[in-house]
Amino acid sequence: MNRDVKEIVGVLMHALDGGEVSQDQLTELSFEADGELQRALNEAYIKLLEFAHDRELRFKNRALDRDARSALQTCLDRIVFAWDQESRMRSLNSSA
Repeated sequence: MNRDVKEIVGVLMHALDGGEVSQDQLTELSFEADGELQRALNEAYIKLLEFAHDRELRFKNRALDRDARSALQTCLDRIVFAWDQESRMRSLNSSA
């Protein structure tokens, strides 16, 4: 997994572990990929921005917090799936 993907996965895992994420942390992230993986990373970044922005609302509403973290889990799952697909394609291309 390349460094860019690891950074965003690390932030997602931190949030899924019950942690918080600041908007400043997110502005420091950079990532570049291709195809489905890039779309998955973009979606995760947007969800993380929403997560950081809605911090006060989530503190007041546990159901909203659970829903936001669930959305982040979905993003993480999508990144892992896209990474796996990309890795398989690279393996097939290199063995051909």
